[in-house]
Amino acid sequence: MSLYGRVDSTDNQTAVGLTRGNGAGSATETIVFVDETEAGLEENKSRGITAPGWWAYRTYTDHNGNTRHKAEHLMFLTNPEANADETLSDDTIAADVASAVTISAQPAASTSSSGAGTFTLTTATTGTPGALSYQWQRQTAAATVRWVDIAADTDSGITYADFTTATLAYSGLAADTLDGYKYRVKITSAGGTEEVISDGVATLTFGT
Repeated sequence: MSLYGRVDSTDNQTAVGLTRGNGAGSATETIVFVDETEAGLEENKSRGITAPGWWAYRTYTDHNGNTRHKAEHLMFLTNPEANADETLSDDTIAADVASAVTISAQPAASTSSSGAGTFTLTTATTGTPGALSYQWQRQTAAATVRWVDIAADTDSGITYADFTTATLAYSGLAADTLDGYKYRVKITSAGGTEEVISDGVATLTFGT
């Protein structure tokens, strides 16, 4: 009898995790069930999930602000049960159906003499990606690779808001110390579509 079940039940997920020594998943990884259809989707292949069976998956953001994926195939299954009545909430990791998010309007540069302004982008979707998630990032004027996730207090001399929405707002900009800072946004979805990153050419200028 296999220790790895052929259906995506919570009990099977826990059992697979126990054989790995961490229950249903450690703080840094999730045990994921993938059927034949899911294994063929580009969304999942982009995460390193390329075959049916059970996987240990984790993701992280590297020092350049890029998303990295680590997927370890624990067991290949030749006849996994299709996820018609899926019970695991793992769509953000293993997408069920093909879908896509595209940026139809990239964020534009922002020049502010009032100390406040916004960067905004517009998206379009195909398929059923589910709710979109946004993470704005910024790069200093002198940097060439390093992108930093934005929080309210990421930089002194400016206050950021709405940095997990389609519009990044800033206020309190009082001088030109942030001139030339560049901004971009990473977009993911609840349905597991491939991550999309804006071009990262939206530049901040303090001026008239």
